[in-house]
Parts: sequence; structure tokens; C-alpha cells
Amino acid sequence: MAGASECSIYSDPYLRLAFWTGLAAVTLTLGIALFIVGLRLQRYWQDRRELSFQQRWRPVLMQAVAGELNTPLPPLARRDQWRFLKLWNHLQETVRGDATQRLSTVAYRLGCQDMARRLLIYGRLPQRLFALLTLGHMRDRTAWELLVWQLRRPGHTSSLYAARALIQIDPQRGVRTVVPHLLQRDDWEMVRIAVLLQEFREVLGGELARTLAGLPAARLPRALQLAEALHLQLPPEIVLAWLQPIQPAELLVMALRLANGAAVLPAVRSLASHVDWRVRVQAARALGRLGEAADVVVLTRLLADPQWWVRYRAAGALTELPFLSREQLRGLVADLHDRYAREAYAQVLAERRETLA
Repeated sequence: MAGASECSIYSDPYLRLAFWTGLAAVTLTLGIALFIVGLRLQRYWQDRRELSFQQRWRPVLMQAVAGELNTPLPPLARRDQWRFLKLWNHLQETVRGDATQRLSTVAYRLGCQDMARRLLIYGRLPQRLFALLTLGHMRDRTAWELLVWQLRRPGHTSSLYAARALIQIDPQRGVRTVVPHLLQRDDWEMVRIAVLLQEFREVLGGELARTLAGLPAARLPRALQLAEALHLQLPPEIVLAWLQPIQPAELLVMALRLANGAAVLPAVRSLASHVDWRVRVQAARALGRLGEAADVVVLTRLLADPQWWVRYRAAGALTELPFLSREQLRGLVADLHDRYAREAYAQVLAERRETLA
């Protein structure tokens, strides 16, 4: 009887399917469980290794920052090189002055320049970025050609980090190499440029001002956008040439954002009546920064502009003029007969109150 029953089980295709499905499910469950256990064990040993590394190397680097490192450096295991570069760069980004040089001395003693070169050629993107940071912080002049090669590569993130490293190594030579790329590479985001290159804005500003004179008109808007992102102070005589009404509206908008100094005020006032409302918006904003007593009349006229944004920016500019008191502003608004002008001023005033609150 038992034999007949066993024979019928193996001869029934549905029973065979159920048996093998159940076996596969059990095997898969055990495999997943073992995989999770393996991940937990791997994470445990990685955490142990990270803790051991931090306990060994963080005190050493902190002593170097403080100028108290008087003992030989411990050996750096190959498996810990990546961890060391991350920790070392983190400290380099947070310290200033002689401490950066002392950290660089430690890095040279450990051969970090060679580690960085290997990662730059063979590593993944995060590793290449840390390699570029390392070579820049170390001021490694022997890596110049390698960094220029990286600068010219199509990857926007790594090439921008290479630009930063080149300026760190040699500011004057670096900006002469980097500025043409800044003006031509549209894949470099302005926000990222501002974050990575802000500390070099003085040397960048000088080189950019020298380059602008011979720049094609089609590239000028990006150049001015770059100057704004880096908060560069361009000479008023250069900006004045771009504040003429015959210039394209896009160029006028960017030039008004960079306007500074009393020399440009007459040109800014004339643009307050420009046919393009975007230009009038930027003219109002510029008068809020640079305006004199005579510009109250100009801004008051803009409060009645057909475009809401012009009225809004004009109201904001009036509140920013340092020589107008709160009482004078109230009196000025009380004399307005245009309902839209009063609404624009009320909007700005409400936003200011909300910000203060």
C-alpha cells in the first residue's frame, strides 16, 4: 500500500510541481537569510575596522593640526588608504593657516600623492573626487598635467574639482588655465562653481575682467552670470559698456545685477524706462542698492508700472534706501493715487514684517 501511495505521489505532475516549488521556496528563504546574515557580519567587521582606524589615525592627525606631532607615523595599511584620504580631506576642509601645511606634511610622508594618482586613474567617481581634493590640498605641482587632463574630460563634476585643484596649486597659472573652461563649458553648473571656487574669487575676478574685453558677444551673458555667482566686483568702467540701451535685453539684465559705483548710476536710471520689463525690474533692484535721493522719484514712477514684478521690485528698492526713514516711506505711499502702487508696497511691507517675525 505504501509503495502504491509513493508511486502515485511521484507520478502526479501537480504533486511534483508542489514538491519542487516548496523546496525552491525553502531554499530561497534560507539563501536570503544567509545573505542578510552575511551583510550584517560584513557591516559589523567594517564598523570594527572603521573604529580601529579612527582610534589610530584621528589622534595623530589632530596632533599634526595642533603642531604637536613629535612621534613617528604608524604604518598605513593598504586597506585603510581610502579611509585615510577621506578623514584627511575632511580635516583639510575645516582648518586654515599653518595647520593645512602640517597636514600636507603628514600626507607627503605617507605617500598620499601616489594613492591619489592611482584613484584618479582607476577609481570610481567618489574616489576620483577625493583624489582631486587630495592633490589640490597637497599643492602637488608634479600632478599638474594629470589635473589638466582631468579638467578637459567631459565629466562635469570631476573636471570642476580638477579646476579647483589647479587654482590651489598655483593661483595665477591656475586661473589662466581654468577661466577659458569656465566661460565655455555650459555643463558646469553655476551653483557648483560658486560653492567650489568662491574662496578664489579675487584671483578669478582679475583674470575674468582681463578676458571679458575680447569675449564674443554670445558668451557675455554666461560670463556675467559667472561673475554674479562668484560675487565678483567688476570695475564700473567695464560694466558701463554693457549698460547701453542698444545692448540685448539678456545682457542688460546681467549687467544690471553687477552694477556698482556712482559712475554707473546715470545709465541705470536711463534703463528704468526700458521697453523690456525684465530690464526695468533689474534697474529697480540696482537703484535699491546704489540709489541716491534723486532716485526716489524714479522708483516712485516705477510703482505705477504695468508689470507687477516691476512694481514689486520698485517697492522693495524704496524700503532698502538707507536715507529714507519709515515715516518718509509712509508719507510717500500715502500720496500715491495708484491702487496697484499701494498694493505693491503693502505686499513688500507684509513680507518684511513676516521675515522679522
